[in-house]
Amino acid sequence: MPNRKLRLFELDQPLGSNAFSIYSTELRRLQGNILKGHGRDAEAHLFLTFRPRKGAEAKQFLREFARKITSAAKQQEQTKRHRRSGGSDLFAAVCLSAKGYRRLGFSTAAFSSEFRGGMQTATRRLTDPPPRDWEPKFRKDVHAMVLLAHDNVQELLQQVGLVRAAASACAEVSTELGMKMCDSEGRTIEHFGYVDGRSQPLFFRRDVKRDSLNGRAPKEWDPSAGPKLVVVKDPLGGSDTACGSYYVFRKLEQNVKRFRERVEALADALGLTGADRQRAGALILGRFPDGTPVALSGEALGKKVPRNDFTYAHEDPDGNRCPFAAHIRKTNPRGDFNGQRPEIQRTHRVARRGMPYGDPTPPGDDVNALPETGVGLLFQCYQKDLAEQFEFLQQTWANDKDMARNGTGIDPIIGQSDNGSYPNLKLPTEWGEPGRRRFGFHSFVTMKGGEYFFAPSIPFLRKLK
Repeated sequence: MPNRKLRLFELDQPLGSNAFSIYSTELRRLQGNILKGHGRDAEAHLFLTFRPRKGAEAKQFLREFARKITSAAKQQEQTKRHRRSGGSDLFAAVCLSAKGYRRLGFSTAAFSSEFRGGMQTATRRLTDPPPRDWEPKFRKDVHAMVLLAHDNVQELLQQVGLVRAAASACAEVSTELGMKMCDSEGRTIEHFGYVDGRSQPLFFRRDVKRDSLNGRAPKEWDPSAGPKLVVVKDPLGGSDTACGSYYVFRKLEQNVKRFRERVEALADALGLTGADRQRAGALILGRFPDGTPVALSGEALGKKVPRNDFTYAHEDPDGNRCPFAAHIRKTNPRGDFNGQRPEIQRTHRVARRGMPYGDPTPPGDDVNALPETGVGLLFQCYQKDLAEQFEFLQQTWANDKDMARNGTGIDPIIGQSDNGSYPNLKLPTEWGEPGRRRFGFHSFVTMKGGEYFFAPSIPFLRKLK
């Protein structure tokens, strides 16, 4: 008897070149941006709060907007067209919060408990600031979020205006805008000035091959992932071919000036001079600004595509190069001994889709000219399980001062303390040597609000009545 074809949400291996024929139906029904980032230079998020007694109008808006949504299959077609002739197409997606489903008259019983509770009820678990300190747009109920993206900012803003006008009949609308940032070499960075977007789970074999240096198969760190890491059967989709994903949105403000001042103070404390001063920031992030992993080198190597095929267990088991508390080591321990087998560690990965907001000018050398407010990251990620992925990363790894070793310290970038106490980090005094120095480094990123959403299947949206 032939083996049953695995459903998309059951696949534990990356998709091959024939995926868009074998899983044609599923990928036409799945929203884009889940299995692969939309790739546009600018994006807008429209947060909708549906007005009371406007459920029918809200359903009509969503049903009509569903015609604009970019499916995973359509996204692939757009990518091919872009490679052939350049230009940019509008990318569009939409997701709903648990309160949004309920406002539309749907039960959320089949969704996860974390989703049903929403991000505001997760405050204590995540050690987030209290909702009263969030930005006003996130303090109120957010029922839906529309994502629009385009390479042309003017075209994007025009589309934002059209969607806002269409939604205004049934909802209050607020907006967040994000824009890609690049360094002088064209590498994508965030506001602290470090290469961003590395070490993503890759869901297509061609991307795994492209990510490897010289097309060779990875020997130590395998970035591949199966769709089941982020795709689940849509609880309200009506069939096994209708899938979606849990989506996290968090606005994270970055105090770039204070961060840079503290990095300089760390460089002074370690006695670093000249080009070696860059190592201070690398000990905090886990990478140099150009992306070179500090676990592999004590200096920036300046490569266009830094090596990413490594594990801490092999390259730096004792943390003599990259501190156990470094941001990328905390949130992706790559085989570090922390009580979990490497194959289990991999199940906590999320598909990150963040975008900087605020002035997209790369940070310069004048510390006094760097921003303290108004810039940051629109953090976004997809996963199949909020508890075991995003919440696990934030609560169990980033916020735990004893992960992966006792007294390691809280993640100096996204870690949050439940009692206001941030133990000093244990940092290598000399790269590759066992000596340590204690140094305080925390509170340069502030969570300003967010929500848990679900990206429903396109058929669910098209059939809303």
